[in-house]
Amino acid sequence: MMASIPSKRFLFFTILYSALTAPSVQAANDIKGVNLLHTAKWNAATDSFGSSFNASEPLVQNEQIQVQFTLAKKQEGKGWPFVELVCATATPLTGVDRVEITYRAESDVAVKFSQSDFGAKGDGSYAHYQTVIPASTDWVTTQLHASDFKQPSWAPESAKDIPLNLSNVQDIYLSPKLNFTTGETKTLWIKSLKVL
Repeated sequence: MMASIPSKRFLFFTILYSALTAPSVQAANDIKGVNLLHTAKWNAATDSFGSSFNASEPLVQNEQIQVQFTLAKKQEGKGWPFVELVCATATPLTGVDRVEITYRAESDVAVKFSQSDFGAKGDGSYAHYQTVIPASTDWVTTQLHASDFKQPSWAPESAKDIPLNLSNVQDIYLSPKLNFTTGETKTLWIKSLKVL
């Protein structure tokens, strides 16, 4: 009788562990292959010292998103200007290995995994893993593998010790690469964004 207690405890903890870890894996599976244009929360964001955007409300109109971003010129003594379109899935991207995006863009666009380790609740570096898709006047669909995402060259050494962890990612940022020396205005269109 005594010999069976450890195996019962092992079974109990195995079931408990499975119950605690399964929901996030299942949640990611629930959004795989779904056009997040219709299920995620989308918003445009900019810095608070001059950058701006022009878009419809709600953002999704006629099965697409169209946002005109204006990046402010970098000012002495101010932070770095930024503009971005945020796709908030409310679901950890556990088990995701690709992102598929259908877009048009007047500039190259950085696609970023917003990993909590690097944000306001992490180290504050915002050195998110990212890759770049090229400007295109025509609609184009491209797939980006998780292995394509790298940290930016300016990432601090402490951030470089933190690997990409999609279980800590719920948001995907689309950030047009605009000229911060002069300031610049460009438009981005999104027709589909899927995680696979």
